[in-house]
Amino acid sequence: MCTAYRMPVTGFGTANRPRTRKPDGHQPGDVAQKRKAFAATRCSNGFLTERIHPIALDYYLERSNDTSMNLTTPESFDYLYQSAVNYARLLDVRLPFPKKSRSRYPRLDIVRLFEVMDNLVPESVNLEVVEDKLAFCLYRHHDWPDHTLFWMPLDFARNLSTPTRRLVLEFIRRFMLHHNMQDLKETYYYEMSCDDLESRPSYDEDITPREAQAMKKLVESYEQGRIDRMLKRMWKRPFCPGFSRQLAEYCPEREVERKLLALVKEGTVFIGKGVPSIMSYQYDWAHEEEPDFRPIPLYEQVMLVYSIRDVLAENMMDIISSDQRETYSLSPVTCMRLSPQTDRLFCMDDFPERFARWFGKFTAYIEQHF
Repeated sequence: MCTAYRMPVTGFGTANRPRTRKPDGHQPGDVAQKRKAFAATRCSNGFLTERIHPIALDYYLERSNDTSMNLTTPESFDYLYQSAVNYARLLDVRLPFPKKSRSRYPRLDIVRLFEVMDNLVPESVNLEVVEDKLAFCLYRHHDWPDHTLFWMPLDFARNLSTPTRRLVLEFIRRFMLHHNMQDLKETYYYEMSCDDLESRPSYDEDITPREAQAMKKLVESYEQGRIDRMLKRMWKRPFCPGFSRQLAEYCPEREVERKLLALVKEGTVFIGKGVPSIMSYQYDWAHEEEPDFRPIPLYEQVMLVYSIRDVLAENMMDIISSDQRETYSLSPVTCMRLSPQTDRLFCMDDFPERFARWFGKFTAYIEQHF
């Protein structure tokens, strides 16, 4: 998917000095006639006095076979126009863009139609490339906490009794798979953090030899040690058979574990058949092919980690925090692409909001008690 976001040409321009313009404060005949300068051919340079017509550059889609396709054609405008007319009909309004007002420049017509749609609907509007054609996309951001990392830790499970630990880890495993979460080792922030921890003793004089050795052992554990084995284990077989039945029947002796399992039961509504994945709400509304700083994707804000307290995880947080000053984060968005066959109005649910509230409550309880 490629976003053709807000094309720069927004309308017909006017020539700086049209042929019919008269000097301010003077009428023809008030000033003595001056001798005109002619070109070498003794002919007037007409292109200097004629009205300059606007030239709209076309938008081309680059393909993998080193070819390109023009997307700002009359056919593209017709598709967008029919989509806009159809959606205006669903809104029970008339599209304020009569087809007879189209010009000789398809790109300018597309831009004008885009502005009409942007003012017509309450949602934000983009132009998307869908199946090698331009299409309107309506989108709206969900109420998502800014600059918040929803990282699911695993290290706290060591402090749980064996039956509780198996139930909690099985829930996390199912939760992770359902929402297509990745673990921190799959991100480039992890590689940057490992490189920084390994080289930090060479430039940070405040780090003691003991701290440097601890950093080295931590990186080794992430690479080929106990932490690496724990993260890999989450992708394999279940931790306990009959998860739903055991979760309903088991009652731990410790109160903190009973409350933890109560939060697990509350979180089961976010997994299972018919439940959306949080990653399905990712949408880059300002996509660029080669940005100076890439936006922080949703799968790096919501992911599986071993700990949120060790030096490596805290270093990753610092790097992400530094990137957030230069770019933006992809918070959950509901979007809908329009076509001439669209038969419903834009609507959005509150799944990301409920997801964020439960996730924050679950991880806060873990941090407070374990």
